Amino acid sequence: MLKKSKATRMLGGATLALLAAPTAAFAYDIAAATAAAEGAACTDARPFYWEIGGSSGAPIASGQVGGTDFARNTTVTLASASKWVFAAYVLQRYSGIPTGSGGAQIVDALNMKLGYTSLNDYLCQLTLTVSGCFTVGSNDNHDSAADGHFFYNSGHGQYVASQASLLNLGNKTRNTLFTEVNSYLNLGSSFGYANLPLSSGMQGNAADYATFLQRIMTGYYVISSYLNYSPVVTYPCASGLSGCTPLGSVDFHYSLHHWIEDNTGGTLSNGKTLGPGDGAHSSPGAFGFYPWITADKQYYGILSREASSGAPGDSIPCGQAIRKAFLGT
Repeated sequence: MLKKSKATRMLGGATLALLAAPTAAFAYDIAAATAAAEGAACTDARPFYWEIGGSSGAPIASGQVGGTDFARNTTVTLASASKWVFAAYVLQRYSGIPTGSGGAQIVDALNMKLGYTSLNDYLCQLTLTVSGCFTVGSNDNHDSAADGHFFYNSGHGQYVASQASLLNLGNKTRNTLFTEVNSYLNLGSSFGYANLPLSSGMQGNAADYATFLQRIMTGYYVISSYLNYSPVVTYPCASGLSGCTPLGSVDFHYSLHHWIEDNTGGTLSNGKTLGPGDGAHSSPGAFGFYPWITADKQYYGILSREASSGAPGDSIPCGQAIRKAFLGT
């Protein structure tokens, strides 16, 4: 059980769960984090739920901003936050980095380097299996110019998932796909595949995703040892390519289906600028769900919301502001 006794209090309009600190004594500032969540960097992300916690137990701090639409147990579309789960599954299944026949292709898929750049998630809603999702419409188009170079799209993962010689998941439906993934990860009950792309089709809530992050932090999942594995340059795009990243000119690195926030700066696609990164690991989704783990794996955070447009560009600056305030950096 990941549960501790708690006391609650009101601060700045947000209900905070004040719990025993993580095992090691690290300094943090709950009041500053709460103020940041209510501040200008988070205005465009409203409404949302946020929390920050340690490697075990319930959140150290949490709050609802802009209303009560989203709470810890509200199930939302995870979109690209599914990618971190997919990578965790692959490494758990292989007990490390995939090797042997096809291993290099699977790693390249998790690093967005196979050249499958055209998968449209919405078309996958018309299909019944993982393979069907990959072959519907132009989802299986291969761009030879992008082969070997970073290009952010769920098509890479769907290719290796659908191939019998690779992950051999092609005949899986939404339910049987989740049964397979869950057999390795033991995920919370809110998780499931609302759509068939392994890299972007999951739903879940903040409570269950927090447990997933804590298991990365503690080493319960194999991926814990590979969060900085062979980082890939994401910006600028390789010569002859454009639109390879959804994050504008922000030069995060990428590794095994998650971002490394080690950027020098940059401007997101919605025009918002980011300062130099702190090396946190993250996997923001298209509809605004933004999970992260600090570079030292001492804290995790989640910003949970579901919006129709501009979501990552609003969630990332907000989540970063809350994290920075919490850590006092």
